[in-house]
Amino acid sequence: MKKMYKSFIAGAVLTTVLAMGASANNVSFTHCADTLNKIGLFNGTDSGYALEREPTRGEAAAMLVRLLGKETEAVEKNYKSPFTDVPNWAAPYVGWLYENGLTKGTSETNYSANSSCTAQMYTTFLMRTLGYSDTGDSADFTYNNAIEFAEKKGVVDAVNYNPDSFLRDNVVAMSFTALSTQPKNGQHDNLLDKLVAEGAIDANKAKPVQDMFDVYDEYSKIAQEFSKNTKMEMDIDMNMKLSASNVQMMETTAKVNTKQEINMEDIDKTKMSVEGTTKVKLNKEIAEIDEDIIVESAVKAYFKDGVYYAETDGLKIKVPLSFKDITDVVGVTGLDANSVMQTANEPISLVKNITKSSDGTYNISYADGIINNIMDEILEMNGQSVEIDDIKISIDKIDISIKTQDGNIKSISSDMLVHLGQGSISSQELTMDTKMNCEIVNVGDNVVITMPTDLDSYIEFSELPVN
Repeated sequence: MKKMYKSFIAGAVLTTVLAMGASANNVSFTHCADTLNKIGLFNGTDSGYALEREPTRGEAAAMLVRLLGKETEAVEKNYKSPFTDVPNWAAPYVGWLYENGLTKGTSETNYSANSSCTAQMYTTFLMRTLGYSDTGDSADFTYNNAIEFAEKKGVVDAVNYNPDSFLRDNVVAMSFTALSTQPKNGQHDNLLDKLVAEGAIDANKAKPVQDMFDVYDEYSKIAQEFSKNTKMEMDIDMNMKLSASNVQMMETTAKVNTKQEINMEDIDKTKMSVEGTTKVKLNKEIAEIDEDIIVESAVKAYFKDGVYYAETDGLKIKVPLSFKDITDVVGVTGLDANSVMQTANEPISLVKNITKSSDGTYNISYADGIINNIMDEILEMNGQSVEIDDIKISIDKIDISIKTQDGNIKSISSDMLVHLGQGSISSQELTMDTKMNCEIVNVGDNVVITMPTDLDSYIEFSELPVN
C-alpha cells in the first residue's frame, strides 16, 4: 500500500514540475543539436556531438561566427590574428573575431582556444550576436551581468542554463534559444529570420524551423494569457495501461474534477482539490483466474498550506509537499506565484516540435531526455517522500495537444509513455501508456474550492505500516 502511494505522489510532483518548468543537470539537448546541424550552425566533432563535455573557446568562436552569419566570409578571407595557440580549424573564426574587434584573446599572443568556455563567456557571445553591446558608454550590459541580462531577454532560462556546470549540451540549447529570439534592432522576428534574410543560412533548410518558431510564438501568447487565470476548474478523463512484454496487465481509468486557486503571495498557500472516481481492471490471465478483477473507488485529494491530503477506500493520509522545495531541488530558487505566471510558457529548448492543426489545435512534443533528468532529481530529493525504491523510471514520450477557441485554451490532452525497469515492485520491465484529456470548465471567481472539515484527522504518510 505504501509503495502505491509513493507512485501516486511521484506522478503528482512530475505534473507540477512540467507545468512550471524546471532546470536539470546533465540534460540532453540532442534535438537542438540536430536542428542546428541541419541548418549548418553546428558540426559536432569526430566522435559525434560530444554534448557531455565542456566547450572550448575555439568551439565557441566558431559558433559565434556562424550565428553572426559570417562563416563564409571568415573561411574565404581567413583573417590573421596575433595568437599562436589557435588550431588550424579554428583559425578562420578566431581571425574574423579579432579582425572585427570582438575578441582580444587572453594575452597578446594567446587566445587559449583549447581552454574551457564558461557560461558567462558564451552568454556574452550570444548577446552580441543579437546586437547588444557590452562595451562603450552606451553598453546594454556588462560581462559581469551577462547571464542576468540574457535571462531578461529570454535567451537564458531555467532549462537551458545550469549554474553548476556548462557543457556543449548547454551551448546548443542556448544557441537554439537565441535563434528564436528577436535581435535588438527589431527588424526581424528572430535571429534565424535575420540570418536567412542575409543569405547566411539556406532558406529551404531553415523553413521548417522558422515555421516552428512562428507557431511557438503564437502559442506562447495564448498560453501566457491563459496562465493569468489563478482560479481554474477542469474535468479530467484519464486512461492508463500497464503492460509487461507487450501483454496488458492492468488498465486504470479515472474521471475527476479538479479545482485550483493559486496564491500569488505564497505558492505553498495555493489550494487544490481532486474529486472523482477510478476503475482498475486486472487482466484475468495475469491473475490466473476465470474473469478480470475490476475495482472501482472514489478518489479525493487536496492540497492546502503545503500539505497534500488523499483519501482512498476510507484511508486518509497526509504528506508535507512544498512547491517551493521541489523547485529548489530542480534548480529554480526563490519561486513565488508571480514568477510562475511570468514564466508559464515552456522554454523552447524543452520543445522537440510544435505544430498547429487547421482546427486551431497546437500539438507539442517534448524532449524526453530533459524530462527524465528532471524526474530523476525529484526522485532523489533528500528528506522528501517522493521515492520509488529501486525502480528506474524512463519517460519515452510526452505529447500534448491544446485546443483553442477565440484565442482561449479550451482543452488540453496528453499522451505519455513511461518505462519502468525491474525493481522491488516487479521482476519484469513494464511500460505505462497514459492518455489524459482536460476540459476547462471554469476560470475566475466562479471557481470555489471546498475543503473537508476533518483534515486534522488524516494520518501522516510516514506512519503508514509497510506491507
